[in-house]
Amino acid sequence: MKHTYTVVGLGIFGSTVALELSRLGHDVIGIDVNPNLVNDIADKITQAVIADARDEKVLRDLGVHECDGVVIAIGEDIEANILATLIVKGMPKPKVWAKAFNHNHHKILEKLGTDHIVHPEHEMGLRLARGMVYPEVMDYISFGDDYFAVEVRASERLAGQNINALHLAENDLQCVLIKHLDQVITPSEQYEFKFNDKILLWGTLRNLRKISKYL
Repeated sequence: MKHTYTVVGLGIFGSTVALELSRLGHDVIGIDVNPNLVNDIADKITQAVIADARDEKVLRDLGVHECDGVVIAIGEDIEANILATLIVKGMPKPKVWAKAFNHNHHKILEKLGTDHIVHPEHEMGLRLARGMVYPEVMDYISFGDDYFAVEVRASERLAGQNINALHLAENDLQCVLIKHLDQVITPSEQYEFKFNDKILLWGTLRNLRKISKYL
């Protein structure tokens, strides 16, 4: 289903969000006070506008109040970030994602009722550190309370062995699916892993660490 989104702030983070939303087939309005940033993205999204997001009339004239979601990605100007979030949260329709810079800023955004608060630098730092420590992990999603869905790659050591080689049951872990090339496979004891198979595992980080030696 096609949606309409607005991204306020077209720095590295905001422009990346805007371009990916557009690539995924959605209409995207990009807003920034910097003409250079707007011009850089103008021909790649639905509409790019030089405007001050602290002006509610400007946002309504652009149709932001009718959007499905708004991303407040304003850079170092925390005041502008907060004011833009406050204005958009006063609009009944859009869900709001806002970039937070620190714990206090996060608390303010929470008080404003922001639907989703993101810390891109913090989250990227966590991903980098975990990727350095666990190079076999290709990607992961945190579900809170220390539970993760983790995508790992089958090593040469695991190739030719079946799912029992991962010792999942004794570590309270689950194998959700296996992907071999373009084929998605339901896990079973009959399947023998091939080198570079992608394996989706579910469980706590503590237990996932225990089986890294088998991967």
